[in-house]
Amino acid sequence: MSFFVILLIFNALATASAIVCASRSYRRYGSAGRAVFAGLGGLMILPLLFVLATAMATPRAARLP
Repeated sequence: MSFFVILLIFNALATASAIVCASRSYRRYGSAGRAVFAGLGGLMILPLLFVLATAMATPRAARLP
């Protein structure tokens, strides 16, 4: 996969994660400010899991010394 495809996946996961976190926070607490902060906090949840899974799936021979 090219770098741009990985970047697109990373951004799509970040956006989806932020939307889910913000909407759940708004439904639970009813505060727009709290939902914004939850969305900002959720920006890195799914992309971080994607990066960790990719790093763990990389063969040892392909890793830098």
